[in-house]
Amino acid sequence: MTIKYPHLLPIALLCLMAANALASDTATPHAPEATPGQAGPEIFWELDPYYSNISLQLPLTGQAVSEGGTLSEVEVYQQLFRESLRPRLFMLEASVYPLPAAGTWLKRNHPGTYDNFEIGEISGNTLNIIDGITAGFQEPWAVSAFIGSAMRFNRSDGKGGDSNRGYMGYLLSYGAKHIHNNVLIDDDWWELEWKLKGERNQDEEQLSWSFRLGIREHGNPDIRDVAYVGLRRNNISYRSGLLQLLNNTNLELLTELDRRGLGFLRQEVTLGRNFPLRNHRFALTLDLGFIYESEDKYSGALADPTADNFTLIFRPNVKF
Repeated sequence: MTIKYPHLLPIALLCLMAANALASDTATPHAPEATPGQAGPEIFWELDPYYSNISLQLPLTGQAVSEGGTLSEVEVYQQLFRESLRPRLFMLEASVYPLPAAGTWLKRNHPGTYDNFEIGEISGNTLNIIDGITAGFQEPWAVSAFIGSAMRFNRSDGKGGDSNRGYMGYLLSYGAKHIHNNVLIDDDWWELEWKLKGERNQDEEQLSWSFRLGIREHGNPDIRDVAYVGLRRNNISYRSGLLQLLNNTNLELLTELDRRGLGFLRQEVTLGRNFPLRNHRFALTLDLGFIYESEDKYSGALADPTADNFTLIFRPNVKF
């Protein structure tokens, strides 16, 4: 049997999972009724210079979203995993990456200004401040669908906030553009990943995390399809001293392998430090790192033996 549109299989699979979860709940004679804490359809949004998004969350069961309360970080992961075995929600999201998109616009429309931000070379690799600020994002926008479990985190004052939640499940994303060296490339890509992510904002501490395993397929034949594993963990603590190494630190790692032969294609390493201003309830942040990219990731018209293999990452930001 020949499948005419194999690239639509992940979309069909995710929609089937959501339909099955919803049908399973509505077909049960004694399905639990919605409790006072049950959330109906909800809209969330977030503005950030690196990642801004708006999402619609739809419940698949009559059960209320779990409350994390005083659970430890490990206990949060365990409960989300158990609940993700029977998906409880379906979420649609549209996201945009403002600074990376702005970097491609500047290089395309004002190349002279872009080149003025070059500050030197290291081992034949050109150092450009704009590259460093925008590095690490391989698309300017994406649309996504998620199915899995969720958990809400309330502070001691009883307030949670839209982003004060954790999620675990399957995420399918799509986009039509790819970013390489701050150049936009036509590319109908999709990726499917298992993901654990969340943000837990307490009175004196903020913790966000993301662990993911996935595959990405590119419509552009000159870009290698990849399998990847990534993790990110950020912490802001208003009660800890700046010299306590485990607090107020950021860590992000991403490894990409060629899906055909599992050859190494790309490695991102980012370490950062947060400097909380307790009286003002926000933190200044600075992440530094590097990206190494193998020449094998691009071929054909996109192959460029003179391109830089290393890119330095430089991300200043403000977190509230």
